[in-house]
Amino acid sequence: MEVIERKPRSRENTRSGILGTAKAIARREGWQAVSIRKIADAIEYSAPIVYEYFDSKDVLLNEIRNEGFRFLHQEYERILKLYRDPEKRLYEISLIQWDFARQQPEIYQVMYNLNGAYCTLPVCESDAMQDVSTIVSEIIFSFIPKAKESIQRLYFEWWSVSHGMIMLAMLLKDQQPLDKSEQVYRDAMRRFVRGLR
Repeated sequence: MEVIERKPRSRENTRSGILGTAKAIARREGWQAVSIRKIADAIEYSAPIVYEYFDSKDVLLNEIRNEGFRFLHQEYERILKLYRDPEKRLYEISLIQWDFARQQPEIYQVMYNLNGAYCTLPVCESDAMQDVSTIVSEIIFSFIPKAKESIQRLYFEWWSVSHGMIMLAMLLKDQQPLDKSEQVYRDAMRRFVRGLR
């Protein structure tokens, strides 16, 4: 019985090791440097073994992307339980987005096809991304119930401000310290959220 249980656990450990190695290479060298061969060399497995877990780099990137959205979804759910005020909820969710991008930039890059982390599987078709979008849309709806088209427009505006500022902060990190960019981000998100009243 113990041997049977150990095998799935070992497979999951190998799978996690492959994902972790891909992210570590990306953090050091950028996503362009990540390949199945390089991952296999780093974990001292043959490339065919890695292909048993991930058919292609695209499949691997999609799993990392979904991992990021699952994390955000979990954090967004935590905010919904923590706060009742929609303004506070949306603002705190915005801060989670910033913190996540700052602490795990290599995952954020995959989520949005940034810095060479190009995944051909469309992000808008990801169920994990849809779950995150639904939470934000519902919070926006709770300010003032609006037509579906208005909610989609406001969600698009929120996402554009949040994601756009995060991308710019990442691009300009050598010209402007991230702490300064964070303050600009916080101020902009506070103004956006207050504007929904």
